[in-house]
Amino acid sequence: MRKVLVCVLLASATVVQAAELELAVDRAASTVKAAWDGRPLFVYNYGTDVPKPCIHPLYTPAGRELTLNSPADHVHHRGLMLAFGNVMVTEGGTQVHVDFWGEAGAPEGLGRIVHKSFEGVNAVEGRAWLIARNEWRRRSDDALLLTERREITVFRPDSPRCYLLTWLSELTAAERDLVIGGTPGRDVSYYGLGLRVPRDMDGGQFLDSEGRSGVEQVNGQRARWCAYTSPNEPVRGFAMFDHPDNPRYPTGWFAMNTDFGYLTASLVAHEPYPLAAGQRLRLCYGVLAFDGPADAALLNQQYQRWLQLPATP
Repeated sequence: MRKVLVCVLLASATVVQAAELELAVDRAASTVKAAWDGRPLFVYNYGTDVPKPCIHPLYTPAGRELTLNSPADHVHHRGLMLAFGNVMVTEGGTQVHVDFWGEAGAPEGLGRIVHKSFEGVNAVEGRAWLIARNEWRRRSDDALLLTERREITVFRPDSPRCYLLTWLSELTAAERDLVIGGTPGRDVSYYGLGLRVPRDMDGGQFLDSEGRSGVEQVNGQRARWCAYTSPNEPVRGFAMFDHPDNPRYPTGWFAMNTDFGYLTASLVAHEPYPLAAGQRLRLCYGVLAFDGPADAALLNQQYQRWLQLPATP
């Protein structure tokens, strides 16, 4: 029998459910919690106390965490997040830089990604999704640089080892021409869709779609996907998938496992990306959370499956 959408409205919460897949919006806590058959998958955080909406925790199917949020060494690392730290705009003949990645410094050089509303939180059999509207604003004067339509979709697991979600962001230059720049002083920029792993996953291993392994071999290279696996028990990991419709496909990757573990799908890994006023930048990435070691055959199979998954209605 086909199971249909169930929607429950409470004083401060909304729950949408299709079969065993569920999204629960808690407006008081400013979170959306995803679960499968009662097991947590991820939490989306969008409150005013969060400088950039993010996913934390992200769990494996076995309930093990894959993300670290705002650690003391880098308080601006917030689980799984999309941000750019060098958005450039020309004002009075001078190029001004606004940082949406970092969270410290003079307010005229800092930005904030502001959640404005949910366009929808829905579920059908096989998938559930949220659609958020965000504004990228400068802190000093609230100037609007970018608008964002963000769509996060989670899919019913087809394996006890792993499950997939899609992160789709459509960014539009609001009023002026912009340039999304790379990380100053770095050969490979770490701006983009990034994930900071928990402490027990530091020192992990990388593997990409081209068969490269090891941080030195993966960092800065282009690949359809890249995976990170913990070095210790319980072995677990995640992979990020780049969509063929993204600009600069296959993307460049920033990979790091000394001091701490980090992986970014970086549109601006090697060069800035200009965005004219009113122009839209569409970025679509898949994230695979898995238990056990990385397996190239499994990752390739899941990447191909992700490319065939239906679009959100």
